Amino acid sequence: MCAASRWTIQSRQYLKLPPDVQERLFTPGAYTEMWPKGPDSIQDLGPRNVRIAYVEDQLLAVANDKPEHIQLIPERFDPETAGDHLAAQHVLAICEGSKSHTLEYFAAKFGACDSSMYALDGRQVQDLVLGLRVKSELPDPMAVLLTVAQNRFLLNSLRGEGFLNMRLTDEEAKEAVGMDPVQRVFTECIQSSPCLMELRANREFYCAGHQALFLPALVKGSALWPRVQEGLQLFGVRPENLTAVTGFRLDMVQRPRFSAQLYPKTATTQGTFGFLLGDAANAIHFWPGRGLNSGLASVISLSRCLASTWRGRPLRDADFLRHEAVMAMLQYRHKSRAWRQMVTTDPAGHARAIKDQIAQGIAEGEQGAFDQEADVNALMKLLVQIRSRLAPRIDGLPDDATLRAHLERLPGPMLHTLLVSEPWDTGNVGGEEVDVEWLLEGAAAAELA
Repeated sequence: MCAASRWTIQSRQYLKLPPDVQERLFTPGAYTEMWPKGPDSIQDLGPRNVRIAYVEDQLLAVANDKPEHIQLIPERFDPETAGDHLAAQHVLAICEGSKSHTLEYFAAKFGACDSSMYALDGRQVQDLVLGLRVKSELPDPMAVLLTVAQNRFLLNSLRGEGFLNMRLTDEEAKEAVGMDPVQRVFTECIQSSPCLMELRANREFYCAGHQALFLPALVKGSALWPRVQEGLQLFGVRPENLTAVTGFRLDMVQRPRFSAQLYPKTATTQGTFGFLLGDAANAIHFWPGRGLNSGLASVISLSRCLASTWRGRPLRDADFLRHEAVMAMLQYRHKSRAWRQMVTTDPAGHARAIKDQIAQGIAEGEQGAFDQEADVNALMKLLVQIRSRLAPRIDGLPDDATLRAHLERLPGPMLHTLLVSEPWDTGNVGGEEVDVEWLLEGAAAAELA
């Protein structure tokens, strides 16, 4: 995801970071507490929204303050040319993201991934989500309530500024493309290698890397662009406060292992172990969150594991038994949750992709097969139920009059689509959360620091 975006860090994870790191990350004004407390909120501290770029900057600053422990080498890493150097190391952490070149190079060491667990009728479920950089004028409590009540749009922001994510249907995904207006060819800016297409004059969203424009914003007959505008209206975003567009193609696979010996022990080398961390280990559909949290947990787990097992001798597979178990638990917990935000079930129990639910709502809206007053009443009932559940955990939730007035200003077809998309499945995705402490106690982390 773009570094300008905001992520939510749960207290279960950030409280395990060293105190000096916490102080750097959570200075006044650098974060907000938008989302309610839940099972991942420990010591009565709620989740915090923070800019990814800010987190990266602060962690780099911490590293620069510890040159006796950490050497930063600002150059591109190539595992193929670094083979001799790697074979002389004990550990390689692979954490460049889900499209890691290093992971591709060593893929055979970690085994083949299985997409069948996240498939319907033998086809892997994939979502294309349009990321809209916006500034919302809605209060955070109302934005949370509107987000949880449907599966079409998700706003994650820091004081109103952030990304409004829009889950697309397959037909809309085909339309969401960049185009080079000079060569008159489509580009991959949104589809496969998402770039941030920034707003410039004449309401054009421009990718400087590909000299391309976001096509739906330019085509008068676009079916997608008016629906984008409706999403802005839902979350109180003025048209001029949409300043960039990007895309995220999201799918999941089951990974067989997260630790592997990359180079064997020889007469002159001690053997090198590789570890998948962050998105390289577990790329998760971000709709229900936990991607950053899973990444932090994986790093904390490996750090504690190394601190507790390192004795100055060559490492062994058994040294990482507990870390591998933590990684398996994280995969099970977070991908199970994410899968329930990709699919739903009909009354007969048949699974269906949520994007197909959205497509159904759009089609019914276009055909006029809906009752706007009934849809408003149904959404109001849903919002009131969610509000009563969130009230003990979020202050300032809107009253009935505010909610109804807001809904009645929105287009009927969009309201119908929101209703058909269904609310978040919070009942099934709730429950116990993975804690590194179960297998790797904090004392080891203190020794490492």
